[in-house]
Amino acid sequence: MSETEQTLTCAFHPKRETQLRCNRCNKPICIQCATHTPTGYRCPDCIRSQQKVFITTKWFDHLIAAFITAVIALFGSRLGAYFGFYNILIAIGAGYLVVLATKKAIKNRRSPLLKFVMSGAALLTSLVPPIYYLYETYWIEGYGLLGGLVAIIWRLAYALIITFYIYHQLRN
Repeated sequence: MSETEQTLTCAFHPKRETQLRCNRCNKPICIQCATHTPTGYRCPDCIRSQQKVFITTKWFDHLIAAFITAVIALFGSRLGAYFGFYNILIAIGAGYLVVLATKKAIKNRRSPLLKFVMSGAALLTSLVPPIYYLYETYWIEGYGLLGGLVAIIWRLAYALIITFYIYHQLRN
């Protein structure tokens, strides 16, 4: 090292010598403080100031999302009970409608918890008709299991498809 160069020390650890600088603010940083980004190394201060706030939902947004999801999923489940195989298309359409209506209602605010709230509401409310159907068919009327097995399978398929569709659409 020549005599004209000054020895750099880390801005966060003054006892550590370094040659590395933050590519945003040009502070000297040690390798322990540095965070590797696609554009180079950044110091902890720049990383903290650069991070976006991703949780933008208000306290009532989860309630609105759960209500909208529950209403549409329950309506779709009741509608799909009469269409057998087309239940799959109804589940996808209902899932699309749930995501679209909820995003409009909560003004595109985001939360990592939102996908779980909406998926859970879709699963729980779309399981209500098959459970009621089982109760009505087998315990009240006393029919055998094979008589309505296909109907139960399609209703459960609806519940799974709408739940996974909503989760998949909101996972990012």
